[in-house]
Amino acid sequence: MNSQTTLRRILDANAVFSATSGLFFFVAAKPLAEFLGASSLVMTILTILLFGYAALITFNTSRPAISRNFVLFTVFGDSGWVLASILLLVTSWFPFSADAKWAIGLTAVAVDILATLQFLEWRKMD
Repeated sequence: MNSQTTLRRILDANAVFSATSGLFFFVAAKPLAEFLGASSLVMTILTILLFGYAALITFNTSRPAISRNFVLFTVFGDSGWVLASILLLVTSWFPFSADAKWAIGLTAVAVDILATLQFLEWRKMD
């Protein structure tokens, strides 16, 4: 399996994860907003961002070759999500319940795994 194939699979997994999360945020917006203590506006923004990110990844993985710069963009994008999650967990900006903190933390771990795999493949690119 060549590097582009491996990278394409990782990015496709990222797109599926992002789209599924966006769908979850859309379908369960009200209970999820209550669970997280967030407003419906925050849920709408997150939904749009996740669908947009998934679409952007899908567009780029459908191309014959995946750009090295795009891979780095996804690494930074995912790392930004992880950093924002950590900031939300360690600050008192939002009074998250313990369950919400676990959900945010576990999601951040999944996103960090994707970012790490993407970074490792990016390093192999010419």
